[in-house]
Amino acid sequence: MPAGIMVILVVYCLRDLPLAHTAVPAPVAALAVTGGMHLWRRNAPLSILAGTAEHVAPARTVFAR
Repeated sequence: MPAGIMVILVVYCLRDLPLAHTAVPAPVAALAVTGGMHLWRRNAPLSILAGTAEHVAPARTVFAR
C-alpha cells in the first residue's frame, strides 16, 4: 500500500506543474527529497513527511501572498 500512496502523491503534486519554468519548482524539489529520504532511510512515513514539509515550507514562506 505505501507504493500506491506514493504514486497518488506524486501524481497529485505534479498534475498542475507548468513545464515552461526554468527554476526547479517546489513539487520537483519535494519529490527529490522524498525519493532521497526513502533511499537513505527506507522508511515510507518519514519519507512522506519530509517531502510534504519540503513542499509546504516554500509555499508558506517564499510564495506566500
